Amino acid sequence: MSIKPSYRYHCPLLLIISVMVMFFFCHNKANATDPLVTGKYISALGTEIVLNLTIQNPAPANLIVEQYLAPENKIIDTSPQAKKVDNSQGNIKWLFKNTRNGILSLSLRLSKPLSGDISAIVRYRSPQGGAFTELKITP
Repeated sequence: MSIKPSYRYHCPLLLIISVMVMFFFCHNKANATDPLVTGKYISALGTEIVLNLTIQNPAPANLIVEQYLAPENKIIDTSPQAKKVDNSQGNIKWLFKNTRNGILSLSLRLSKPLSGDISAIVRYRSPQGGAFTELKITP
């Protein structure tokens, strides 16, 4: 007497295994698209503007941050020192190399209280795969 495998009993097992494998890959893919950098304005009123960036591990090698405000605002100082300040356009640009995970706080001081809107753009490449990310931050 020979025993024949019954495929109808194996189908539910194959289905369960397939669903588990799909869940594993989808779950990992969703985590891979989580942003490595997030930002929040701590202060966006008055003469002191503060933007905190949270950098996850693994940190991007380089980070570009551009902050935009209305041209009628006069920027007196930035911390850390910005790479470029264009008061006529209301643009400030920071370039960071060899970034590490943690909190990066960017601040700027204005000659008078902020007039108009403010926003920032953060750009970086993922250290895993090199995907380019551009993130807009508003208060």
